[in-house]
Amino acid sequence: MAIIVSEPIQTPTQPPPTAITNDQPSTSSSTIQTLQQPPTNMLKSEFLDAELLAITAEVQRLVELRRSPTLQLTYQEQWQILQTRASKLLSTLSQKCIKIHNAASMHYASLVHFVEGQDPLPIANTPYFPESEYLTREARIFKLLRQTILKQQEDAKAREDHLLQKQLELEAALKMKEDLIAQLMNQQPKP
Repeated sequence: MAIIVSEPIQTPTQPPPTAITNDQPSTSSSTIQTLQQPPTNMLKSEFLDAELLAITAEVQRLVELRRSPTLQLTYQEQWQILQTRASKLLSTLSQKCIKIHNAASMHYASLVHFVEGQDPLPIANTPYFPESEYLTREARIFKLLRQTILKQQEDAKAREDHLLQKQLELEAALKMKEDLIAQLMNQQPKP
């Protein structure tokens, strides 16, 4: 059984992200980036790929700048901006994935616990059974095997008793025949 939960497909209405770099006119010398609001269907859009590529490019650019003579505060500020941007992206992505996962879990739980014609019972109303009373598949198989072995042992014991009884009867019959032969031998005249 496969459960598919998808997001509603909408087209993004926000303009693409803009970045003002050092070669463009700005009020400060640092890179200023504005984050585009993620579309509601960010998992099925180009947004996630584009954001990850942009963050990767920015990390590479900042790594390359680590030995260049720039202001330390500006360099630290650029790293903080990048860290905030990545953090917001991960936060938004995790919230979206958790929300979808919860919906899928609830849907699966409703399918599993639904009895036709009845409302699903809340878990609070279920009786408590100690773990020792749970009947697992392995426990049922073990119980069946144990019963089979006990029955085989009883059958073997019954066969053994029957064979022992037969042996005793045969020994008794043989003893009687030996005694009869001995009597006959004693009754014959000796020459």
